[in-house]
Amino acid sequence: MAHRHARNLAVDTLDGPHQAVRRAQLELVADRVAPLALAREQTLPVHGALTSLFPGGALRRGVVVGVGGVGATSLALAVAAGPSAAGSWTAFVGGTDIGLAAAGEHGVVLERLLVVDPEPSAWPSAVAALIGAVDMIVISPRHRLRETDARRIGSRLRERGSVLVSIGSQWPVGADVQLDVVESRWCGIGIGHGVLQSRKVTIAGGGRGAAAQPRSLDVLLPGPGGAPHPVATVD
Repeated sequence: MAHRHARNLAVDTLDGPHQAVRRAQLELVADRVAPLALAREQTLPVHGALTSLFPGGALRRGVVVGVGGVGATSLALAVAAGPSAAGSWTAFVGGTDIGLAAAGEHGVVLERLLVVDPEPSAWPSAVAALIGAVDMIVISPRHRLRETDARRIGSRLRERGSVLVSIGSQWPVGADVQLDVVESRWCGIGIGHGVLQSRKVTIAGGGRGAAAQPRSLDVLLPGPGGAPHPVATVD
């Protein structure tokens, strides 16, 4: 089954009496995968269907990518799939509702995936432990993050070169790259019957610095095979 291919770290007691043990376990795994995150490249690759959403067609290290709208989880997985396919390690933090089968279909390599499920109050420290150890961190916070924590995480990302993808609510201090699904329509139903085959979405892009220029992209997410697919190439 798909869940056997991902490393699942039960760190839900980070704030409890076993805090030191749990933190040591997380840091041990982080040390084992750290070399991939220490690469000299300044960018990470993105899926070919999504390149127009990112300045220079690549994902700059050290940034926060915010994703929102209907289908935000699929979009987050699609963003993570590019670096994952190229050899990077990915970590899901607080995202146990993300199906591993769906992650695999979107292109995330499960053999290089960590799943961390801390208590809501503990996940900022779990994220901090992973920054610089893995290239991609996908979070689905259960509660709004404090601005002080967001600034601390952002500074650590810039220093160590990981990329954070935040699903759902707006990043408190503004994401470096913000992607929102503004339109969504499933295809394949037919006239009241049929099988859902793909979903056509319109993604609006913005952000800060080089990413501030408004962008828009129509893409199938998921496409017929699960991964994002350009609309123009589908019959």
